Amino acid sequence: MRRAFSIVIISLACLGVKAQDAHFSQFYSNPLYLAPSFAGSTLGTRLVLNYRDQWPSVPGTFINSSFSVDHYFSNIKSGMGLYFNLNEMGGGKMTTIHVGYQYSYKIQVTHDFFVQPGLSAYFYNRNTNYSKLNFADQFFGDEFLGTTSEILPKQSVSHVDFAVSTLGYSDNYWFGFNIDHLLSLSPVLNKDMEYSDLRFSLFGGVKIITKRYFARYKNNETVHLAFNIRNQSKVNQLDIGGYYYKRPVMVGVWYRGIPIGNKYSNSDALIFMAGLKYGNFTFNYSYDMTMGELIATTGGSHEVSIVYTFNSGNNSRRRYRAVPCPEF
Repeated sequence: MRRAFSIVIISLACLGVKAQDAHFSQFYSNPLYLAPSFAGSTLGTRLVLNYRDQWPSVPGTFINSSFSVDHYFSNIKSGMGLYFNLNEMGGGKMTTIHVGYQYSYKIQVTHDFFVQPGLSAYFYNRNTNYSKLNFADQFFGDEFLGTTSEILPKQSVSHVDFAVSTLGYSDNYWFGFNIDHLLSLSPVLNKDMEYSDLRFSLFGGVKIITKRYFARYKNNETVHLAFNIRNQSKVNQLDIGGYYYKRPVMVGVWYRGIPIGNKYSNSDALIFMAGLKYGNFTFNYSYDMTMGELIATTGGSHEVSIVYTFNSGNNSRRRYRAVPCPEF
């Protein structure tokens, strides 16, 4: 299995297939990865840590880790953030790194509706460790022969890239879009395999108050529903679902996949989520139950997110409002 995995990775690289970006099931708990418009969306300071282990039962793990920090500057109506993402494929055979700066600006359209455009500039690096890869011509049956005659692409690729987004929201709903890998819009760079294909995301959601408390120190019971549609390299993906929150517990279920109307029709996974939110601290765990033919072989996926917010200015919150997204 490891040999087959290595051959697949390098074959895709040699054939000039552009890789898709990594994804998080808890997109709602990784706001700066979703779009730069979410920088400063808590009207305070926020720290976010995400970790995803995909298909642990398949030899050659897929690990995706990210960290972000963002802050809202009320005097200039702007949010700024720093984001770091590390994706390891095949147990370190291939790694990608994103390190970026994100900026958003808050525009009050009406008394209770706001628009928040955003911009991201980041450094991208992809590295392939050929010493950990095996190729078809290195084997004669089950015998390993050693040296390969393959002409290998660059071991390391680095460049800068950009993303733009827009977010609109009120007290109880939010929606927006993000366009990433803007350099691929260049007719020249679009044909360069070092640059990823354009990624377009459309997202939104609603917060529904199911039980309202007027007593001090009690939070309303709420249901959060959200969706995220992505398109990249002619592949479409939909995440949709929600969770119920009653302090301090959150439980939810999500679905990922587009079973019809997609070039690569699929029902990818059912995602079960449970979490705790107490004060400024939020912890979420989710498990992806793989659907289809791979249900018994992948081991699903495990994902953890930790969010901590502080320095949320009460005056700014009353005047500008925080985005009502799930855990944003």
